[in-house]
Amino acid sequence: MHVYALVGPSGTGKSHRAIRLAAELHCQVIIDDGLIIEENRILAGTTAKRSSTRMGAIKTALFQEQEHRDEAVQALSRCAPKGILILGTSEGMVEKIAARLELPAIEKIVYIHDIASSNEIRKARYNRAHHGRHVVPAPALEVTRNWTDALINPVKVFFQKKGSERKTWAEQSVVRPTFTSLGNLSISTPAIVAGITHQVQEVPGVGDVGSISISHGDDGVTVRLPITAVYGQPLHVLGRKVQRLAFDILENMGISVLAVDVTIEKLLVK
Repeated sequence: MHVYALVGPSGTGKSHRAIRLAAELHCQVIIDDGLIIEENRILAGTTAKRSSTRMGAIKTALFQEQEHRDEAVQALSRCAPKGILILGTSEGMVEKIAARLELPAIEKIVYIHDIASSNEIRKARYNRAHHGRHVVPAPALEVTRNWTDALINPVKVFFQKKGSERKTWAEQSVVRPTFTSLGNLSISTPAIVAGITHQVQEVPGVGDVGSISISHGDDGVTVRLPITAVYGQPLHVLGRKVQRLAFDILENMGISVLAVDVTIEKLLVK
């Protein structure tokens, strides 16, 4: 089994390009937003786009619920695909999904900027921000069986498989998720800082957390996290642990992370 991933910030058009990329990589299955999709069938899963909140959507996309995860694992075992394409907003996210579903390590990560132009990405972001439009890489019939109130319209995607002269098409569905009707959810920087500070302070070996700074960019955030370490332990191990924790906190909030820079500024002797 070969496992690949398509990574890009939310709303940049990953799902729209998933079918074409899956065909090029010879992947029979796409894993997107909590769904296991085989060609034109939804084999298993619950779409994150049905969640009532963005936080719930993130948990669904990561298969955090045990029943959801088990259903997906069983479906993958039954169809035994030779290739799988996982969609996600970061490398960490797609790696988590692969691990959660007990898949082999990801062989190659394709980034949305590699297969879409800046203009196409801007257009996708505009449609997401202003119209609440999301794409499910599955036919309208499959989507409406369990989600009749969200469908906007189906769209056909034309492409040509590698090694074939014949062009083919696949149907995708444009939907408006439940949570878009509630407006946009934003998490303030002080709330993010408070969440990171509280959890990092609980890490064994951390004596104190300094003033955290967060820089926002177009593709994500960069965090600078100063800490005081308790003397008498491997500092590089502690730093990595804190870095990983902060990254996971942000990712679980649905925030794309560019970097987490941990600085050990002081040593505390107890």
